[in-house]
Amino acid sequence: MGDVFARQGLERIPGARFAVFLAVCVLGMVILEEALAAGGAVPDFAVIGLTFGALRWSALGGSILGFGLGLFRDSMSLSHLGLNALGMTVLGYGLGKARETLYLTTPGIDLLLLAGAKLALDVLVLGVAADGAWRTFELRFFWESPLGAVVTAVLGALGHRLLRRR
Repeated sequence: MGDVFARQGLERIPGARFAVFLAVCVLGMVILEEALAAGGAVPDFAVIGLTFGALRWSALGGSILGFGLGLFRDSMSLSHLGLNALGMTVLGYGLGKARETLYLTTPGIDLLLLAGAKLALDVLVLGVAADGAWRTFELRFFWESPLGAVVTAVLGALGHRLLRRR
């Protein structure tokens, strides 16, 4: 039964096309995130790549991809080294496990997973990085994070649409 649902999702997309999609997400992480920031809402290309990678490769593949993307993001800032790697590893595992157990394949569910993944990562990263400054955490989490989650979900949906296009 799981094979029937798996063939309907991201597994049908050729591996080379998906590799290009992940490369675009990594380049977007480096080049486009700050350029597309609007009012504190920053799109998260790492979460987009991680979400679709975890949905394609299940829990183990998602956690490995999350660890790699998180280390790459940590190497770009060098503050709280390992925090993004930890958060994205847990997130990749959770997304992959949710896909395995719930057979999540519809685009609407993908949008919810993208927004939820961005919010979950922000709770972990901003909560630890706040280092006791809860006013800053509240400002960033309740204003910037929801807007960033919406922007990330919209860009992820557009990327998913282009990825599935034949």
